[in-house]
Amino acid sequence: MCWTMSINFVILAAGKGTRMNSKTPKFFQTIAEKPIIRYIIDTCKHFSSNIIVVTQESLLKHELFADVTTAQQSSPKGTGDAILQAIPFLNADNTIILCGDMPLIETKHLELLMNSSKNSLMTMVIPDEFRDMPYGRVILNEGNFEKIIEYKNATDSEKLVLLANTGVYKIETSILKKYIGKIKQNPLTQEFYLTDLFEILKTNGIDISVIQSKEYWPFHGINTMEDLAKAEEIMQNRLRKKFMNNGVKLLNPKTTYFAFDTQIDSEVVIEQNVIIKKGVRIHSNARINAFSHISECEIMEKVEIGPFARVRGNAKFMESSAIGNFVEVKGSLIGKNSKAKHLSYIGDATIGSDSNIGAGTITCNYDGVKKYKTTIGNKAFVGSNSTLIAPLAIGDNTIIGAGSVINKDVSKNSLAIARCKQNVISNGAEKIWKSKKNVK
Repeated sequence: MCWTMSINFVILAAGKGTRMNSKTPKFFQTIAEKPIIRYIIDTCKHFSSNIIVVTQESLLKHELFADVTTAQQSSPKGTGDAILQAIPFLNADNTIILCGDMPLIETKHLELLMNSSKNSLMTMVIPDEFRDMPYGRVILNEGNFEKIIEYKNATDSEKLVLLANTGVYKIETSILKKYIGKIKQNPLTQEFYLTDLFEILKTNGIDISVIQSKEYWPFHGINTMEDLAKAEEIMQNRLRKKFMNNGVKLLNPKTTYFAFDTQIDSEVVIEQNVIIKKGVRIHSNARINAFSHISECEIMEKVEIGPFARVRGNAKFMESSAIGNFVEVKGSLIGKNSKAKHLSYIGDATIGSDSNIGAGTITCNYDGVKKYKTTIGNKAFVGSNSTLIAPLAIGDNTIIGAGSVINKDVSKNSLAIARCKQNVISNGAEKIWKSKKNVK
């Protein structure tokens, strides 16, 4: 990195994103559990804290913009008008302008701009399969910038040019302030196009540097749900590659999904069809078995999860603990070497070390109004099909008899059984069948 001048970033995020056909603004749609706009903001934060987001009035105070400056574009008058709203906040030597719907842009792309001359525009080479996309074309004359032509205004020969305008620019701030007001309103659309600024600069003898990127998708705006799905695919592949390069074994990478903030140590094995959402930390030598759905948890060393398990609500699994098939854990601590291997719900519970939770055990943590906690001690054995009604404390070295409904605390070293006495009536079944006239 060789730049020395200060940088403002202006992110344009005032569009309505109607092609998404969603009530959620397109800038707030998520990729790997992270809103599109936050990818752009966080990438810019690598270089500067001077970030201005130009957005709609209704979004000015949104929590996603809590750490940046916001400027309002009150009506959709084009990109030139949007930049005009940011002008009062610009105080750095240079300004980099980006679109808020390009979450796949990385720091390496911005470094190309920052290492370029004072006034630069980023272009991309359009792949053959996208050559008919309506991008503005960048026209060069003997390698030098000539103009940006909007696709709808381009001639047939200009449409064959595969160098597209990305909407990513770097402009000396004093130059931007001096000339932004000279953009004229387009007579057809009544909008002010930022692209017109570059011809104004060229006319006034200001050199424009053209930077070419051979990558396409980082500069493809997210305008439709199809675009969003493609961006998700690309981001997931980046995450998969990162984890595998760090020593994580993915048995079927294409079926494993991660969140942007997932943390995984080496020597972890993740089987197929696993979904990992926000707030997950997995330590070494853990194993996540197939078809498990995990969020908001910490999984310590040598823990085994699943298959077909669900984890959520800030759960924590201590070393060598395990949950098995069709077990859900919510907001609970599972102690060292403790296990719940089959068909159980453990909610708002703390389980000590070396305890066993039998198949079909349910912690009844909710009475319809409030949530209550269950505490189970060390070396406890909870028999299958037990119902534990919180608030409840079960001590160390206890045994809960299978099929019990426990609603009172159980002291350590105790055996608790709470089930109805079994009655066997001789020939009782035969009498019932005869009464139903089903005897053959």
